[in-house]
Amino acid sequence: MNFYALLAINFTHKLISLLVLTSGLLFSVGVFSQEYTITVNNANTELAIPDAIIKFTEIATQKSHFKVTNSQGEAPNNIKGLSSIHISYTGYKSVVDTIYSKTSKTYFLEKDIFLLDQVVVTSTRTKKALKNAPVLTQIITSKQMEARGFQNITDVLTTDIPGIEIQQHGYGANISAQGLEPENILILIDGERMAGETRSNIDYSRLNSQEVERIEIVKGAASALYGSQAMGAVINIITKKSKQKVYGSMSTQYTSLFEKNYPNLTSDNDNYSFKKNLDKANLTQNYTFGLNLGKWQSKTNYTQKAKDAYQLFDTDSIKQNFEAFDKVVYKPRNLEPTNILGIKDFTINQSIGFTPSKQFQIDAKASFYQHHQFDFFFDNIHDMYSDFSYSLKATYKPNQDSNYTLSWHDDTYKKFDYFEKLSENQINYSHRYINPKLIGSYQIFKKHLFTGGVEYLSESLLSDHFSGNELDTKNVSNGVIFLQDDIKISDKWNTIVGLRTDYHTSFGEHYSPKLSVMYKRYPFTIRSNFASGYRSPSLKELYTDWAIEGLWFIIKGNELLKPETNQYVATSFEYSKSKINTSVNVYYNAFKDKIEGIWLENQTIYQYQNTDNATLVGVDYLIHYQPLNALYIKGAYSYVYESRDEGIRIANNSPHTGSLQVGYAFQRKNYSLNASITGKYIGGKDFYDIDTFNYQGEQIEATYKVHYDAYDMWRLSLQQEFKNYLSITLGVDNLFDYTPKIITFNTSTTPGRSYFVGIKLDFEQLFNNN
Repeated sequence: MNFYALLAINFTHKLISLLVLTSGLLFSVGVFSQEYTITVNNANTELAIPDAIIKFTEIATQKSHFKVTNSQGEAPNNIKGLSSIHISYTGYKSVVDTIYSKTSKTYFLEKDIFLLDQVVVTSTRTKKALKNAPVLTQIITSKQMEARGFQNITDVLTTDIPGIEIQQHGYGANISAQGLEPENILILIDGERMAGETRSNIDYSRLNSQEVERIEIVKGAASALYGSQAMGAVINIITKKSKQKVYGSMSTQYTSLFEKNYPNLTSDNDNYSFKKNLDKANLTQNYTFGLNLGKWQSKTNYTQKAKDAYQLFDTDSIKQNFEAFDKVVYKPRNLEPTNILGIKDFTINQSIGFTPSKQFQIDAKASFYQHHQFDFFFDNIHDMYSDFSYSLKATYKPNQDSNYTLSWHDDTYKKFDYFEKLSENQINYSHRYINPKLIGSYQIFKKHLFTGGVEYLSESLLSDHFSGNELDTKNVSNGVIFLQDDIKISDKWNTIVGLRTDYHTSFGEHYSPKLSVMYKRYPFTIRSNFASGYRSPSLKELYTDWAIEGLWFIIKGNELLKPETNQYVATSFEYSKSKINTSVNVYYNAFKDKIEGIWLENQTIYQYQNTDNATLVGVDYLIHYQPLNALYIKGAYSYVYESRDEGIRIANNSPHTGSLQVGYAFQRKNYSLNASITGKYIGGKDFYDIDTFNYQGEQIEATYKVHYDAYDMWRLSLQQEFKNYLSITLGVDNLFDYTPKIITFNTSTTPGRSYFVGIKLDFEQLFNNN
């Protein structure tokens, strides 16, 4: 036998020996290092629940560890001793148990059909289950929005929340809630203010529905916690977070064109770019990628969207009723179109987190947004908006009874004239918030949870409306101290008292108290609230001095303005048992020193002044009924009555609004279906304005009343999900093709029926399948 044969035999012998040894080791590992798992399933279907969050807390050391279930609903149990375990997932009731190391166990979560176990933060600035929130709070989850194909947060708010209306006002949307205009409604993202406004409205296009985990809506005054503007409602948008090691998603949704303004357009056509911008595809695209690797966390999100522009024409004429003169005038039908602008924008969000220890967390976020708005004017100029914001936050939790957060938030919103042929822009507006704050909470004797903080809010505004159409900057600042005591008297009684002190550079000190009482006796919950709210005069209301080119009047600010204030009282009754949850909320909202624009000197000056008092009284009713596991019915109704002095009108809401949703949710292994039809009702309303008319041969200026008829709009949607990572959504908006006869700021600006289709691919389950 030659040398090479001997070498081959020797090598083969050693290889076989190595394989035998390896097999033995693998066998011994399988026998002696068995993996222990926690499995989380749906109690009704016994199907796995992926992405459930499991919190292990070691009894001996009180150290906490988090795990997230994979696509099979499993997560490893690698704790070293006896631990408490808390399992939670949105839409399911949480489970609490005690578990030993080296133990495998399966848990079954029941559907939380009313979301009563959902954690909310807005009503108290601390984490509480919805059922324990002392102020009636409504939530809309990301799953509820995705199942119905909502790409616009304003649409879901007006559909699901009674008393909230959003109308198109010229160059932007205008929100109202419980009879109050946007200057009395505070909208937050993760508890932070948003810079930039147009007629007191934020830029709603900045609200990215694909990044929303949930929306929390607290109606009524909340200035004791959030300060100026929180007089009628606080809408807090909570963004998504994931504890998966690797996760990602991509989605796109297309909506049929509202109107084709320039069919058969070619590149050699005059004003090609201008015309093309008006017919952009109604398309939203979203991409997300994130990592949780050891002590570091990162998430990147990119969203872009576009909508086409369209025009609406009146088909009827306005009827003016001059009641004081018993005179009715029919105006000629308006032949000019109402232009609804087209848009194109994108947003980039980046967040980074670092957890050096179990007690300490550092987070940094940054966001850039750019928005183009396309009108029908052949001037080769359109509006462009941009925003850059960033925040830094450090959280320290030394033990289970205390928590402290130090943060810095900076948001700058700018407006430009964009010159299309030059591809250049010129700034005409810049609004900035800088808001550092220190907030802490500390629990004493298991009965008192104290929450307090100090913060500083600096605001600056660059505008050409302050001094002769030249750019100028104005500034104000506000120092804040607040304290709140959450008192758990017993399992049935909970009381919260709070006080906030603001020192504003334009008007000095202001105090905002609050008192909430909650009583629970299954299946009833009663909540009563008193709160004082306020709104400081805006920089625009204080310093404007603007002569509008081509018009005969001047808009002037007033440096002597006082803050407007309100006293809010509400009582709600909630019943929740088995398959039904229903609540009614009755409120009284009294305003003093409302800031309004007043005409002076024969209507040559429009100046902001503190006016007389006004009162709003209303009721909200909600019901959620689930007669079958797969079938649900939701309804809502809101009524508001306004009483005002000297003809002052607070808002243009309809007194009666309502909504109805009927849905069917079906789930099997690797497949689920959610079908729903949702309708909203906007009641008829009377609106008052001023005009001149011929009376006995003379032109007289007087107040007239216009009536707008009630209407309803419906949305049909069907969502199918395959293997937990692919979902397809189809639907019809404005199902019955409603369009108003007269188009004004007080009517809908819907173009009629439209169709949409969306697809979402979720990579989490692919990345974390094992």
